[in-house]
Amino acid sequence: MSDAAIGRPDISVVLATYDRRACLPRAIASVLSQENAHFELIIVDDASRDGTRDYLATLADPRIRVIGAERNGGPSAARNLGIAAARAEIVAFLDSDDAYRPGRLGLPLGALASDSSLVCTLSSAVRCDRKSAREARIPAVRLAAPAFEWALLCDLIPVEATSITVRRSAALAAGGFCERLRLTEDREFLIRVARHGGAALLPDLLWEKYWGDDNLSNDWAKAGRGLLAYVRERPEYATRYRKLGTYLATKVLVADLRLGLWGALLRDVRAFRAAGLIDANVPRLIRDHREVRQYRRNMSGAAALAEITGPPPAWR
Repeated sequence: MSDAAIGRPDISVVLATYDRRACLPRAIASVLSQENAHFELIIVDDASRDGTRDYLATLADPRIRVIGAERNGGPSAARNLGIAAARAEIVAFLDSDDAYRPGRLGLPLGALASDSSLVCTLSSAVRCDRKSAREARIPAVRLAAPAFEWALLCDLIPVEATSITVRRSAALAAGGFCERLRLTEDREFLIRVARHGGAALLPDLLWEKYWGDDNLSNDWAKAGRGLLAYVRERPEYATRYRKLGTYLATKVLVADLRLGLWGALLRDVRAFRAAGLIDANVPRLIRDHREVRQYRRNMSGAAALAEITGPPPAWR
């Protein structure tokens, strides 16, 4: 069906997938059931090998467009293909093992329409694992651009791709997702998007996060390498905001210890020292870690987030 026949959508949903044939029907159905939004669903198959291509070929809904990547480029590259193909000015994302809840498209569209200074919304989720489901709400706060960037750098707000709705113009101006990253790529993307405007945090439970053993974020032994790749893109963690870098690094080291990942621990200590995130001054590392941890606790509530303008003067 032609663009003229279905009209230009209000929002484009980019669903990047790789070898997730089993959960794709749930993700797709959750988009197609959305109301109060004229949308297109762009499914980017990142060179899957599990029959995903054959399944996608059976879909006949005119709101669906399928893009097949020639080779596996990772989630960032797949999402960038979707952003480039999007026909709407607003773009939402969906990981193929997650699902939308009612209102996932309409509420962010309304927030962005009500305030032209906003370039992004982040929405709350229900987190589901094998045993239970729990609500993970973020406070209802609007953050100006500098505050949004600092909250992202300091990890004061949770960021996952399925939570993000963004103006396409801001996503393109920011350069899209960093294709060198396969972890923390969503947060790093938004740090650059924040240079173009503010964000609204939505407390509404608009999507569901499903955890599986093969999720990228569950490979704890690679957390240190993921942090190093992130810091290469955001070197301020080792320079201007070294306390934050130290905090992130010591969090990984504590996890290595707790999980008994001794090989990863030794590797991470050496790599973090070489990257300038930690040094041999253990008392200072502990002090910095505790200071940042307390700051993050103090600033996590709605009232504190609403007052943020940027980093504390002593951290600049």
